[in-house]
Amino acid sequence: MAYTYLDLTNEVLARFNEVALTSSGFNSSRGFQTQCKNAINDSYLYLNSRQFTWPFNHSNKTETLVANTPRYSIPANAKWVDHDTFRITQNSSLGSQGGALSILDYKEYIDKYINSEDDVSTASHPKFIVRTPDNNYLLYPMPDKAYELKYEYYANTTVLVASTDVPVVPEQFRQTLIDGATAYGFQYRGEKDQFSINWNRFEDGIKQMRVQLVNNDDYIRSTVIQRGARLI
Repeated sequence: MAYTYLDLTNEVLARFNEVALTSSGFNSSRGFQTQCKNAINDSYLYLNSRQFTWPFNHSNKTETLVANTPRYSIPANAKWVDHDTFRITQNSSLGSQGGALSILDYKEYIDKYINSEDDVSTASHPKFIVRTPDNNYLLYPMPDKAYELKYEYYANTTVLVASTDVPVVPEQFRQTLIDGATAYGFQYRGEKDQFSINWNRFEDGIKQMRVQLVNNDDYIRSTVIQRGARLI
């Protein structure tokens, strides 16, 4: 069975014993068919909102820096940026050894380094990443060359629109999406008992997704600091 917006909508319609949609008539749906289309997106958006760090929303960003420019914007679809992942790539032609950037608090930057933004003579190889109050970022020192910056982030969900759109949620969790959409369908119809049954199943499915995709410790890292033997 295909895993598209159309297929998911028809699966929900089948649970209500309603007439299925076709690809040619998908955009001209009416009544409860349209409500089921909306229910798929309601379920999809709710599921994505329940966890900031779903691995299927993980993305990488590469930014070519501009000389003498300290401030930059995060991607428009970014929900949460992992500032621990900011790094400059190695580039021998630019004289860059590469490496990770340290995080600098914005208030400390304002107190100590803000004047550097008006002095291009301070431009150099960036060492710090600073999260700005508008949820973007700046670099200190500001770059003196077009270094390549890389970092990772989690993206917001884009609603399904075309009949052929495929959710970013892995297909193995298809039934969780369907349970959520079915719950919304019963809510639209005012059937509270059936809504509650399907909603509880939906929430249980999300919990299982967390167990499988998020709450896994791949390894345990020792934090013990080895010190020299004590002399007696």
